[in-house]
Amino acid sequence: MKSVSDLTVLVHDSGLFLPFARRMAEQAKRVIWCNPDRRSFPSLKQGCIGDGFEDIEITLDFWPLLKEIDLVCFPDIGHAGLQLHLEEMGMPVWGSRGGDSIEINREKFLGMLKEVGLDVPEYTVVVGLGELMDHLRDLEDQYIKVSRWRGDMETTHWRNWAMDQGWLDWLAVNLGPCKEHVRFLVFPAIDTPLEIGGDTYGVDGNWPKIMLSGIESKDTTYFGAVTEREKMPEQIKAVLEAFSPFLAKNRYRNQWSMEVRVKDDLAFFIDATCRGGMPSSASQQLLWENFAEIVWAGANGELVDPVPAAKFSIEAMVTTKTGKDCWDIVQIPKSLERGVRFSNCAFMDGCYVFPPDENHSGELGWLCAIGDTPRQTLEAAKELADQLPDGCDANIENLVGLIKEIDEAEKQNIPLTTEPMPEPAEVITDE
Repeated sequence: MKSVSDLTVLVHDSGLFLPFARRMAEQAKRVIWCNPDRRSFPSLKQGCIGDGFEDIEITLDFWPLLKEIDLVCFPDIGHAGLQLHLEEMGMPVWGSRGGDSIEINREKFLGMLKEVGLDVPEYTVVVGLGELMDHLRDLEDQYIKVSRWRGDMETTHWRNWAMDQGWLDWLAVNLGPCKEHVRFLVFPAIDTPLEIGGDTYGVDGNWPKIMLSGIESKDTTYFGAVTEREKMPEQIKAVLEAFSPFLAKNRYRNQWSMEVRVKDDLAFFIDATCRGGMPSSASQQLLWENFAEIVWAGANGELVDPVPAAKFSIEAMVTTKTGKDCWDIVQIPKSLERGVRFSNCAFMDGCYVFPPDENHSGELGWLCAIGDTPRQTLEAAKELADQLPDGCDANIENLVGLIKEIDEAEKQNIPLTTEPMPEPAEVITDE
């Protein structure tokens, strides 16, 4: 195989994994980024994403360039057929292929949990908004999910009818005449403070010897510890073992993330993330010194173990308060550029430029710090957060809850690390 430094890499992505392309560009000779989201009436807001970065090239159509390309990467879910076609042409492909079906189709995922012998959470399938309203009217503390349409609705916490009936009105408007055809999955809340995670990558059902043991505060903060796979929590190892045959059958070669809620003797694998997790992608991009080699070898069917640059990582979502119809424009110092992993943006006149986003406006990307002890990593994260410009915020304070959750997991004999953790108060103090 070619050396990574001689590679021309195509990254096929709509913008969420722009940091993946830029990480590959640190080691590859040339990185071409192709955004597949081209509409009948192209929008500047979508079309400008990726523009202006000196380390990547932009193309609207990669087919004429295919003879120049050594490796094609699909870091997100979707486009399984295209991946298989390129593979049939002899092209090394990093991607989930048909393995992404268990993220796209949640009912298939739940069926597979039963097939492979893992615990299946209680849930109800209801079809249409009217049936959903009837089902929820007298219920409290439920979680509502849909398959496939993650751009229309993220997982939503239903508190009770008095507080959340207005959300159903919004949903009726958002789904329009399709509202009675959508299949909703409704899950009662699992009464446990423990949600453990594992973040790694797989090649044809095989897993590297080390990975990240991680705990997340939903969409805001993440703490990861480099851990030998054999020393991961038993609940995480059970998931890896159970899903390996399915992923091998689909020649899955991509990152992989798991969230497992632990209650007494039960362990509920609640979502399969068949791509880089958000958070956790930034951690792997910075922690694995040989990240590009991992991708290149994996696309060729070879599993390469990661070479860690540090032992721990912290991620915090970087946010602004700009409204959904406004552009965000952010200028950051050079010292921040590698530690802040911005998605869905362009680079113009020395600034990161974020077009309005109808789904995640004000969420710019992830601040990521790495270190050899938890305290060192926390201090590095706080230093990065202090350098953010006025108007930007990193949710470092949410680490308070994460540290408490890590302590609770240790009490339940599921330790994240043997290293001493910072006290929660250290997150919000300068000491």
